[in-house]
Amino acid sequence: MRSVEDVEELMQHIQSRLPVEEAARTSVLSKSWLHAWSTIPTLRLHVDETKHLNMVDCTLSRYLRDNIPIERLELDVDINDVESSSLAEKWIRSVVASSSLKELSLSVSLTGASLTLPDEILSAARNLTKLRVTSASRQGVHSVWMKSNSIMNCVCVSLREVVLSGVRLSQEVLDAIFSSCSFLEKIDLYLDKQEEGRGRSIIKIKNLARLHEIRIYSHDGDSTDLEISGFPNLRLFRCNLFFGQFGRPDPRPFSAYSISLGSSVTELWLGGFITDESSLEMIKSGFPFLESLTLDMRCWTLGIFHFTCESLKTLSLMWSSPRRQIIDIQIYAPKLLDFIFVGYTLPSFKFPNSTLLVQTKFVLTLDTPLDASFFLKMREALTLSAKCHVSITIKNYKPSLDIDLVDLRTRLLFPPANNVQQLEFQMVEAEDECRTPFFDAFFEICHPKHVFAKPEVASGHTNHFFQLMLREVLEKKKTTRRNPTPYWPSYLKHVRIRRHHRWETLTNSHRTFLDEPTDFKLNWR
Repeated sequence: MRSVEDVEELMQHIQSRLPVEEAARTSVLSKSWLHAWSTIPTLRLHVDETKHLNMVDCTLSRYLRDNIPIERLELDVDINDVESSSLAEKWIRSVVASSSLKELSLSVSLTGASLTLPDEILSAARNLTKLRVTSASRQGVHSVWMKSNSIMNCVCVSLREVVLSGVRLSQEVLDAIFSSCSFLEKIDLYLDKQEEGRGRSIIKIKNLARLHEIRIYSHDGDSTDLEISGFPNLRLFRCNLFFGQFGRPDPRPFSAYSISLGSSVTELWLGGFITDESSLEMIKSGFPFLESLTLDMRCWTLGIFHFTCESLKTLSLMWSSPRRQIIDIQIYAPKLLDFIFVGYTLPSFKFPNSTLLVQTKFVLTLDTPLDASFFLKMREALTLSAKCHVSITIKNYKPSLDIDLVDLRTRLLFPPANNVQQLEFQMVEAEDECRTPFFDAFFEICHPKHVFAKPEVASGHTNHFFQLMLREVLEKKKTTRRNPTPYWPSYLKHVRIRRHHRWETLTNSHRTFLDEPTDFKLNWR
């Protein structure tokens, strides 16, 4: 037989899994439901208006006055002025002093003041297992601080998960967390650029036997040192460092940091310090069980990329800087299933001694001029996998595009590919006579099943692909003598568009949606 406490706990468990508004409505069901709601140990508080300050203050005061345990606090608060900042600091201090608190989640929007988190988060919350703090400043002038003037006594030895995003951390706080919390299993640090003249920050994470995930993302790579080692069970390591405002040309290489992750890592994400083949040799020799690898190559110094990994199943390569060009990629990975490429040019790809990939994705940001060689390379890339997704953004599109479709057709070695599951497309700036030639050439090399087309960025009111479908499919207009009539309209059986989650056949009545992002389904013969 269940006791009264068991029934109330069950009610509170149900309430904690409902949206706040629906959970509050359960209080009218009976006195038992009302009591369960008024003493629920999980508090989810959203404060975005001044009138909410008193409501939250009264609620927390009642809990503390009546010794009602708070096991989990989720506080979403807008810091509009000094008053709201002071109240938020008081609330946090009073709750973390309670021995019952196990999870603390703070989401802070800074619009009128900064917020300094109380030291009690680390010095009083003995049973805290999860700590999450995220912040965003609309003006970029306010910050959430977590600092101490002296080395503190960190007592939250039960901490399993720490996520700090957009928080400015003192060296004392960093050292206190990672030297005292030996049961940590997950660490996420998303660090903003620190104050000028603060010196270097040292992220020391060592000898944590239970740790299985580390994510470090820093906008202050110039002033960040890493000392990371001693993780026999680490599975995921993600580190992305940004150097200077635009990324300096000679960042410190990965080997310059004191990093030893152990051989258990299966998922690796590195950005900012992968510069040459020595970095690749370190990856190849140091991670024998690696299955997923993502590399941000914005500081890569070579024009070629050759990599071997026997265990790899997923590979993502991102050239996030237009100044870094790559012309040749060769991957020796016999177990590779998924490949993603992000860049400003399309290199040649070779996967020797590999079985056919299950899926590839190409995310390209292109500048003109484009010629037939681009489409020939693209068609060859589409042969790599059974399924493919393509995302293309075209910038500064001028009428210099001159593609001879007849010449392109004669040079193509393959018919149009039918494995493109989706094409996402957007032009940043385009002139009228340039829209059709790109798609005429693109549909020579592939017949995508879906097209998600966005309006032009510059104008914001013209969806060029939508116009093309109306003109070529509905109006059946022929192109000019300079651009011979393309084959692709005759191979389209019908075109459908999605509105309100429903697919409809494209008709002239849809012209009113020319300024909207639109999802098309193309049915080819």
